[in-house]
Amino acid sequence: MRADVLKTLSIQRSALHYVVAVMLTIGLFTNVYARIISETEPNDSFASATVIECGDTVQCADLALLQSDFYRMNVPGGDSVYFTTFPCQTDVNTTIILYDSLYQLIDLNLDSGVGSYSMLGVFAQFNQTCYLQVFMTQGTPGDYSLSFVCQTQSNSGHATCAEARPVTFWPYYNESTTLGAGNEMGTPAPDVYYTFTPPTAGDFLVRVCSGSFDSRAQLFGFCTGDLMDDASDGTCQLGADLYLFGLTTRTYFLVVEGTSANQFGEFTLEIDAVFQECPVPQNLLLFTVAGLPFLDWQDVPEADYYLVEQSTSALGPYEALATTTQTFWQDNTGYALNARFYRVRSVCQ
Repeated sequence: MRADVLKTLSIQRSALHYVVAVMLTIGLFTNVYARIISETEPNDSFASATVIECGDTVQCADLALLQSDFYRMNVPGGDSVYFTTFPCQTDVNTTIILYDSLYQLIDLNLDSGVGSYSMLGVFAQFNQTCYLQVFMTQGTPGDYSLSFVCQTQSNSGHATCAEARPVTFWPYYNESTTLGAGNEMGTPAPDVYYTFTPPTAGDFLVRVCSGSFDSRAQLFGFCTGDLMDDASDGTCQLGADLYLFGLTTRTYFLVVEGTSANQFGEFTLEIDAVFQECPVPQNLLLFTVAGLPFLDWQDVPEADYYLVEQSTSALGPYEALATTTQTFWQDNTGYALNARFYRVRSVCQ
């Protein structure tokens, strides 16, 4: 039996620049004291989410196929935060998804962590309540630990090019200082380093803001060499705006420093990226195979994989149900928990 196809009109972009595809219906700051906590069962829905805080580590939570754990937290505005799953006793293949307070998807990650585990970094412009969903869609049941880290101001770990801080998501935000850093490139001023590799070709805006020193931003093709672009003027105080067009998927190094030896101090850094839109899957169909719901849709060549979501209401909230690299998927749970609404997103990394 086939159902009507309802296309959504909204587009939500992030570091992985998702596109909401189609919908089917039938019938800051780091805590002073870090905590080691346990998940609170049941936490298999938004309503029953376990509350965690900056600096918390959830220790050894069990996870089975098509089972989800939900967490609720306050994400501080004005800095980057990181969610990381990592091994406990028995390996499990995790996917982590972050939603805002209205249950709208912000970002997700499958395997950027250790082994089959996940790591997700995001930047929140304002303080907001968010929800994190951890689930597995393949492999055998196991357990995981989860850390929630809110970044703090420091140049520790990226005051030399060899220790450049990796930027793995966009938009990216960081607060730091060049005070106490050395000088390897550029002007005689102290400098700090970042490195990134665009997932696809795109344009970038690097914005340094500082009221402490006259700033300069430079892009290098490799560590301590191959200057590609630089800027010493900007729109925020004494900062610098560096516009980068047509960057490819190679690795780059970004240097923040002063324009002269006596120019150093605190600064903020923002990096925004503009990628090609991720295409929308077409003609999503729903029917049954062997009595179980089966979804089918047309291929999107540029997509790396697809995210299948479900809800008990057409208005949501929708939660992640599965990821697949195929252009079809069967819900082996039947219509679990009376869920009768499906949505599919294409994900381009």
